[in-house]
Amino acid sequence: RDQETIETALVAAETGHLVLSTLHTTDAPETIDRIINIFPSHQHSQIRQAVANNIHAIMSQRLVRRAGNQGRVAAVEVMVSTARIRELLGEPGRLHELREAIAAGHRTYGMQTFDQALMGLLTSGTITKDEALEHCTNRDDFLLRLGGVQATSSSTWDGFEQ
Repeated sequence: RDQETIETALVAAETGHLVLSTLHTTDAPETIDRIINIFPSHQHSQIRQAVANNIHAIMSQRLVRRAGNQGRVAAVEVMVSTARIRELLGEPGRLHELREAIAAGHRTYGMQTFDQALMGLLTSGTITKDEALEHCTNRDDFLLRLGGVQATSSSTWDGFEQ
């Protein structure tokens, strides 16, 4: 949560320790951005490489109201450290590509974006369309997807839609 704590966690991870942590961020790209940008700019390259080499996964959640106001359900974004993810983490200016890499990795690696998670919850009847739209990351793409338009490659959404 602060530079010293993150630095300690990175050193522990680099020496083989399992490090679990929480950050108050909205998703995986913001989490990575927060970790890197807590350090002075002259250290960004070093920190970016340390994160790319040592992170195993990032899970983020948003609690969404269930249909019929029957409590809440977690919509979970899952990012797993794959070769593609490590490549994006290690290179400056590529964090904006993480969401597409996460979406594309759902079949092979079990990853999913928030929007994929919300679509799955909506398709199963667990949440309403209004709740999905309130919590989605990219409202325009989500609306296109609901209308049957493929805003991204169709295989990245297999299993989330009927």
